[in-house]
Formats: sequence, C-alpha cells, structure tokens
Amino acid sequence: PILVHRDAMEASAKTTIQWLQLNPADTALACLPVNYIAGAMVIVRALVGDLTVCLVEPSMNPLAEIPPMSIQLTSFVPNQWYSILDSSVDLDNYFSKCKGILLGGGSLSAGLLQRTKSLPYPIFETYGMTETVSHVAYKKPNEQFFQLFSSVDFDLDNRDCLRLKGAVTNHKWIQTNDIVSLQEGRKFEYVGRFDRVINSAGRKIHPEKLENFISSMVEPGIEFFIHSIPDELLVNKACLFYTGDFNQKDQTTLLSYMRSKFEPWELPKQIIQLPIFQFTSTGKIDRLKSVALYLKSK
Repeated sequence: PILVHRDAMEASAKTTIQWLQLNPADTALACLPVNYIAGAMVIVRALVGDLTVCLVEPSMNPLAEIPPMSIQLTSFVPNQWYSILDSSVDLDNYFSKCKGILLGGGSLSAGLLQRTKSLPYPIFETYGMTETVSHVAYKKPNEQFFQLFSSVDFDLDNRDCLRLKGAVTNHKWIQTNDIVSLQEGRKFEYVGRFDRVINSAGRKIHPEKLENFISSMVEPGIEFFIHSIPDELLVNKACLFYTGDFNQKDQTTLLSYMRSKFEPWELPKQIIQLPIFQFTSTGKIDRLKSVALYLKSK
C-alpha cells in the first residue's frame, strides 16, 4: 500500500489546472479506474478546479460510450489511445477545444507515437507515479525530453536514477528506479528502469531501448517484451518474448535491421513465443511472472 497525503493531491491538481489553464466551465472525462492514482486524480482535479465531470466506465474505447461533447481534459493509457485512434470516432467531436489529452501508464509504441504526432490537439506524454500523485513532468509527442514542473526539486543518485521532492511528495524525497539523462532547463530523457537492466557477460543492456525500436518494426497485433533468462556462458541472456503471429521470416528481417542499429552484444539471443502473457491488476504485462512460468515449463 502507498499512502498519499490529501495536501499532495490538492497541490498536484492545482499544478495541472495552472499548467493547462483549466476553468470552472471546462469538462473532464474520467475513464480510468478511480482506485488507481491516474483515475483518482481526474476526479480530484475536477473537485479542486470546479470542473464538470463526465464519468465513464473504463473500457478500451471510452469515446464510443458517450455522445459527442466538448472535453477539455482527459487521461488515457496507451492501449485506450490506440483503440480510439483505430476506431471510426471523429476526434473533432470531442477534442476541438481540448486543453490537455494526457497519455501515461506506459510508453507509446513507435507506431502509435507516429500517428499521434500528426494530430492537431494538445497531447502530452506524462511522467509520474503513485508516490508523486500522478504526473510531475510532460512532453509533446514530437519531443525527446520530459519537462519537469517548476514546483518539483530533483537530482540523481549514484545509479543515475531520478530523485524527486515537492508538495506532491509531501516535501519528502522520493527515490525512483528510473535511469534518466539530465538536460538543461529542468529536462530529462528517460533511459529505462534500473531494475530492468540486463547484465549480460558484464555488459549492461537496456530492454526499453530495444523495445522502442522493435515496436516500429512489428505488426500491432504482436505483443512482446525483452527480458533475460539464465545462461551458462553469459550469466544472463536477453530474449525477445512474444505472443501473436510473428513468423520466422519476420523474425529474421527484424534481427537483420537490429544488427544495423545495435551492438552485437545488445541483440536478443533467443526469440521465444508464449501462449499468453501474465498481466498486473492495472493491465500491464507482468514480465517476471510471464518469464517465471516459461522457465517452470522447461
């Protein structure tokens, strides 16, 4: 359990309201589970900013559940955003006067990012977590670096992992496992999770780096992730786990492209098909459980 302070939630809401210049007449679409921080904060922002709330049962395409209306603020996870863009919904009927479409809870795939860049709406990828009461940084789809809010202090630990403190953390330092590269102007580039780094024969492999590239090469119906399994020679070897229709020819083509972009030691040493993935309660792929079940079955 993670306890967050009421004052921190209010401070976060005020920051978002000021950032997006939300007004009491504006409408917020709440379509994420409210027992998690992202969904709960949509409601808190509405309470603090006196916004109108359109409350929708969480689904893959929440816009399909409501008639056309003017929405100024909403939050989606990547799977929802993909379903919305893949549907016949006319986004202008909902977002022509929008002030913020916030995308969080996971990285956008390369294909989804490309489709998002061309849209004429104020769309932001956000960075945050339960401990920071949702987002503390943002970037536009065509930007490389996240911009931290001015109300948040930050630095790095000896692993190059981000530390954060501000009213949204109840003025206590929060240590993350997110490896970042700091830039000028309170900006940073997200590199990957420290607890996902694969130490293979003494070299460090960042799975997110490989996954971002692979996502631009495979069909949307293929789910995948990079994880390690034990190896006698390498100690840990990086493997590509997938579900879906990913035939041998496509695998060979992918590896050929990857050889031109990555060092040989970074490449996945094995491609493994799983019948299904295990998922967390928030709908994210549970990599550890998925790999554990695979190893148990060997």
